[in-house]
Amino acid sequence: NEYKSYLSSMKRKRKAKDISKGNNTTTQPSTNSESKTEGKMTRKNKRKKKGVSKGDNRSNTKPHKANQMVPDPFEPCDVTILKGFSDIKAKEIQSLALNYLGCTQTSPEWCLVTNRNGSQKVCVVMVESLFPFIYRAMSMNMPNFKSIFPEGPTEIMNPGTDLYVSPASSVILEKESKKRPHETITSEHLPPVQDYVMSLEQRMAHEYPLEEVREDTAWKEFTGNITVAAKQFPLYAIDCEMCKTTEGMEATQIAIVDEQLNTVYKTYIKPRNTIIDYLTTYSGITPEILKDVTTTLSEVIKEINNRLPPQAIFVGHSLENDLKSLKLYHNSIIDTAILYTSGKGGSFKPGLKYLASKHLKAKIQCSDDGHDPTEDAITCMRLVKMKVKNGPKFGVTPSNCDNSLSVYLTKHKKSGVFVDKPIVVQQHCFGLAHSIPSTTDEAALDALLRRLSTTAEFFWTHLYKLEYIYRAGNTVHDMLNHPDLVSIISFIDNAIKKIYSQLPGDTLFVVYSGCSGYWKKPEFNGSDEALKKLMMNIVQQIRRGLLFLRVKN
Repeated sequence: NEYKSYLSSMKRKRKAKDISKGNNTTTQPSTNSESKTEGKMTRKNKRKKKGVSKGDNRSNTKPHKANQMVPDPFEPCDVTILKGFSDIKAKEIQSLALNYLGCTQTSPEWCLVTNRNGSQKVCVVMVESLFPFIYRAMSMNMPNFKSIFPEGPTEIMNPGTDLYVSPASSVILEKESKKRPHETITSEHLPPVQDYVMSLEQRMAHEYPLEEVREDTAWKEFTGNITVAAKQFPLYAIDCEMCKTTEGMEATQIAIVDEQLNTVYKTYIKPRNTIIDYLTTYSGITPEILKDVTTTLSEVIKEINNRLPPQAIFVGHSLENDLKSLKLYHNSIIDTAILYTSGKGGSFKPGLKYLASKHLKAKIQCSDDGHDPTEDAITCMRLVKMKVKNGPKFGVTPSNCDNSLSVYLTKHKKSGVFVDKPIVVQQHCFGLAHSIPSTTDEAALDALLRRLSTTAEFFWTHLYKLEYIYRAGNTVHDMLNHPDLVSIISFIDNAIKKIYSQLPGDTLFVVYSGCSGYWKKPEFNGSDEALKKLMMNIVQQIRRGLLFLRVKN
């Protein structure tokens, strides 16, 4: 009603103004032709300035500026995916969200946004591993998806391959035109090796075992042997191969290498619990190898403390996993997965094989018999020594932090709520972003629902339950016949319903699926050609994701 009154008022004012102009034109005296011409030109210029064509014809009058800027309140906001677009990527989904919030003026080419007034909100939910073939097979068990998104999903490029662990905060919003070459620092004031040791905050962010584990009798603290001759800050690279037991991942082989790349200690380890998966493809461990092994974990920890000095700095690649499998605590850590970056941004850590190829020009982990812990430890040591020699900027691409979604929202005075894994929100949420760490989908859903009524403009969460099915299966058939698939699909369907029901009006609801790029090599007995065809079939299946869009009116 206020908007209608405003339009009526504007019409009356313009009509009165036009009538007034007409009267002034007919009664204005003209002494000669020169003055008439001058008067006409003046009126013409005024018409051009006001945007009114000659005469009082209302149909030729340009729309008032206020009418262009104020959307019709009787027409709801809407987002429509245009036909013919299927290769939609993660950054394009993010571009839509930012445009809908008014952070950018460029509308995505693949969809049509109508009647946006700048006061809307956006809620994004990523469903891990909800591939098109799973949705088609389980659509009958997803009635809420059908009712909320009646037009159905659009198949898109797998966003997980671009976003990896945390699409909420790791997407680069603007492509770098050129990568700056890394300059080797030749200054005499290079940082000493101890400056590369991880801080407490870094160890917390990357989920390293902290001091609290001392209270658990199963954990041991590294103490070292004071009689071992060593310099002030000696480096020792550690790598473990692990198997999956009834209690989780346990170390079944360890190798320790010193700065001269000599093997200080290497042995197989008898796990404390029953092995349920040897992970032979990666670990190289088989039942035959461990058959006669009697060395226990406590004996290994004792050997480590006897062979290494107390001031030793542990070196490794994502060493938190090795220390957890050893139940060993130490606070002097250098992690090559943190020292170097891959340029993919976010919480994605570069693989050791990638770093070896790029910086050492070496090929590792090429054997069909699994990884060699000695080879991996030597590679880590070489990478650390190269880093110390060349300085902190070596091997580090320009930071993606400034281009993260949370920082971009902050620059436009938009606040966000990000619910994801602890390591993701601690490491990649900045600015006005309110980060909420969660370890389960149930906790993530509860945290999101409790904050949908806040003043934040952007909401994000990530559901991981289906990833369990994805990682457990060797084939598409395995995933579709997993005993937990129906219950997980039901949970996801109900979660989407709960989120949608609590969204405020004019909120853009985005649900999309993908995977983190993980896939284990299937255990398959057959010819290499048959295995190749099987792998190609799986790759084709997981390259696609789904996109659901709906504006709640």
